[in-house]
Amino acid sequence: MTVRVGVIGLGIGRTHLVHLRALRDVEIVAVADVVGQVATDLGAHYGAKPYTDALAMLNAEKLDAVTICTPPKYHRELTLAAAERGMHILCEKPMAPSLADCDAMIEATSKAGVTLMIGFKKRYGPQFAYLKDKEAEWGQPRTILYRYQLGPVAKDWFWDEQDGGGPLVENTAHCFDMLRNLFGDAKTVYAETSNFFTKTHKVDIAEAVFTIRFKSGATAAVAAGAAGVWAYDESERLMISYDLANVELSGKFDAPRQMRIMDRKATDVVVKTFDSPDGFPFELAAFIDCVRGQATPRATGIDGKKALQLSLAVKQGLEYGQTFLPEGSVRVQPGFLG
Repeated sequence: MTVRVGVIGLGIGRTHLVHLRALRDVEIVAVADVVGQVATDLGAHYGAKPYTDALAMLNAEKLDAVTICTPPKYHRELTLAAAERGMHILCEKPMAPSLADCDAMIEATSKAGVTLMIGFKKRYGPQFAYLKDKEAEWGQPRTILYRYQLGPVAKDWFWDEQDGGGPLVENTAHCFDMLRNLFGDAKTVYAETSNFFTKTHKVDIAEAVFTIRFKSGATAAVAAGAAGVWAYDESERLMISYDLANVELSGKFDAPRQMRIMDRKATDVVVKTFDSPDGFPFELAAFIDCVRGQATPRATGIDGKKALQLSLAVKQGLEYGQTFLPEGSVRVQPGFLG
């Protein structure tokens, strides 16, 4: 079966195109971007029809699937339109600006009987899949220390509270989903903030240090947001203390490749290097498998919504100095408010 695909939004959508073209029996039929020259140039390169209006593309083309790579404020409208036309959907993270948008997307795709996969590429990265596979061997995770700090971003939509939501939503969605994938649902979140490193956009919240207590009993301490530097070789570092092992994963932002494993009963350190640390190619291949009915998404609309819930819990906690439960209830820290 040849899968006919369209790509909407040719920023990160360019990466989707690269990996889609590498897949067997996948035809890139159409591309859409609000910048006409971008759509024209990439359409010519991939042999796809270019559009500047994504809805016009969905109306005109007979597609099996679409990847939605626009700023988040357009995700709901485009997901609903694609679902109505029976198209399977890979939607980039964050899923949407609001929980109500997430609910509408989940309902529409469920009603239409189409796949809704959220672009949490870390779930498909071999290093994170390895951690997931070793759960039974290493035992219960107890404490987690995670540095996930991105460098400067100049795009206005990225900082818009009604769109990208800033770095604690737009990029840190990957962090929240990865933590949930490895350690389960969160019980409580507590956060503190700063805004030292964002000079070009007027925002109150740009960086955070926060803790998450998971329902499993594990606790994570996380430093996230716009406090990083893109050129730094170890801008992502994850340290996990399991019952039977300590594990450290480090490397470039969103592509850490070196893992150090220390068995508690041994004296040596095992070092693993992941030569393909980017989850994108595996994610796009998995999406096509879902379209063909050969797999189900590792990251669903429910996962997208829960990642957003955690982002909002952190941001609310930052504003009000409270411990927020992801379900929405609030518990004021004793003594915190004086």
